[in-house]
Amino acid sequence: MMTCLRKAFSLCLTTISMFNIICVTNRKLVKENFLDRIEKIARNKPSAIILREKDLTEEEYYELAKNVKKITDKYNVKLTLHSFPLVAIKLGVKSIHLPLNILKNTEKNVLDEFNEIGSSVHSEEDVKLAISLGVTYVTAGHIFETDCKKGLPGRGISFLKNICDNYNLPIYGIGGITEKNVHKIEGAGASGACIMSEFMTTNNIKKLVCGNFLKLYAITDYELSDTELLEKTEAALKAGVTCVQLREKNLSKEELIKKAIKLKALCDRYNAVFIVNDYFEVALEVHADGVHVGLDDADVALIRERAGADFIIGATAKTVEVAREAEKKGADYLGVGAMFHSSTKGEARVITKDEFKNIANSVNIPLVAIGGITAENVSEISNMGQAGIAVVGAVYGTDDTEAAVKNLLEKS
Repeated sequence: MMTCLRKAFSLCLTTISMFNIICVTNRKLVKENFLDRIEKIARNKPSAIILREKDLTEEEYYELAKNVKKITDKYNVKLTLHSFPLVAIKLGVKSIHLPLNILKNTEKNVLDEFNEIGSSVHSEEDVKLAISLGVTYVTAGHIFETDCKKGLPGRGISFLKNICDNYNLPIYGIGGITEKNVHKIEGAGASGACIMSEFMTTNNIKKLVCGNFLKLYAITDYELSDTELLEKTEAALKAGVTCVQLREKNLSKEELIKKAIKLKALCDRYNAVFIVNDYFEVALEVHADGVHVGLDDADVALIRERAGADFIIGATAKTVEVAREAEKKGADYLGVGAMFHSSTKGEARVITKDEFKNIANSVNIPLVAIGGITAENVSEISNMGQAGIAVVGAVYGTDDTEAAVKNLLEKS
């Protein structure tokens, strides 16, 4: 009976389109109290927390897991225990992650206690073995070079994509994943990403939990009343927009702050990233997640110095030279375009797909394509190396915003 439930659970997961971000713990990387860090992470609601502290004795692990479970229960975040199935059974945790060597030696009656069983795989042979042992998901890695596997090159995106293409169960990338490369994990077809080091150290947990926040990036540069703006933004967030940029060039600072506070509250409610265009002082004042600056706006290096390492900075780039300079100064992502003629920026030069690819290949930070993108033309700019698309009218210029966003996501 339990095996059937696990199969049903696995089938359900494979049909979910949401890209999951999972926190994997390593208390040795945490500089504060470990349980305080877990509470901060749980408050931001990742898809799950895997308590990986496998160097502990079973008794020590039980005491730690008991305290972590109180936190994950408080915030309704799924907890997956690691390596100690009897501890999980004792605590009533129905999700377990077992290394293959432990999984092989765990009795069937013990495994039948779980709704979800995962294991780590490092080759296609490992995947086949894990499936034969009854897993409902696997973590595949390590994908990128990481300090946790110092000296060992990553297996790469092609390794992950091959597994995702050939096996019908949820597969999560792991190893060296950050907010700057997580879009590559999603692009490979993975169900999600497991992130350890940055979850244990970053001051911007929300940025990690949001994963590829550039996937569908809505910009408010449209003539709307405050009520319409909030209604359309909420509808867009419900439908899957991952980032909202407040772009208002003609407001006073006080008016901009008032609008920013309202939009940030909406984005926080839907766990989306909130960016302010150009005015980084306003972005800092309202505790926005970041700022986006154009070619003639504030200097990226100055903003980075003022805002710190965990503040998101986006920059506009139309050439390889500008892109490299923005990255060097500390930009986290680049907005590149215009891809098509745009009604909001009619004077913007349209760039070719080859120009976009050249920029993508010249930097190590993600790119978002922008300019005149709609559901009708978005398929024309696929496979350029972008992390996502940024749109204005395709979200804010529509009568049914929720339907328009869903259509855009389906076609992009």
